[in-house]
Amino acid sequence: MKIPDRRSFLSKLAALGAAVGVGAPSTALGVERPLVEDPWVSRVRGKHRVVFHSHLPTEGLALRWAQTFLDSQQRQYGIVEQDCTVVVGLNGRSIGWLFNDAVWAKYPSIGETMGVASAKNPNTSLVAALVPRGVILLACANSLRASGSRFLPAPARSDSAQTAAFAAEATDNLLPGVEVVPSMVVTLQQAQDRGCRYVYAGG
Repeated sequence: MKIPDRRSFLSKLAALGAAVGVGAPSTALGVERPLVEDPWVSRVRGKHRVVFHSHLPTEGLALRWAQTFLDSQQRQYGIVEQDCTVVVGLNGRSIGWLFNDAVWAKYPSIGETMGVASAKNPNTSLVAALVPRGVILLACANSLRASGSRFLPAPARSDSAQTAAFAAEATDNLLPGVEVVPSMVVTLQQAQDRGCRYVYAGG
């Protein structure tokens, strides 16, 4: 599966929104617009569907519950992974679990923000194990844009140039298999529209 380029996705997001805004007034009242969904939605499959969401670190609980869900379905109920859809949607500070070790090592303040004394992402191997099992891992673009204000040390968090640079670097260094979505609140609505039961893993 080819994951869309994350930087180009973020750079085009504002232009897309502007285009939609320009065309909206000319739409006739009462005319139904075509359904617009993010690309990950096409991967929803099977009977057993769930979305684990978190905006707080909580030691990566959403990721661990995704693994537990698949393991339990298979071991206790004999349900294969192909009959399951597991979505993990992370925003806020929880997106730090989706940064690779290079960014963690460069910015020790990430570990401090996530509540762990480590220069490496302790959930890297877990993410790597979830991807081939078909788990859909989603990072919020809004949270990525604001990530510098959360993960940089003070006073860099108040420097717009430094926060913008961090956001770009973090986006370029997401773990393999992670997809960027425009807005997590909309993603959660799309997931539930497709029958994914919502589970909050934010503590």
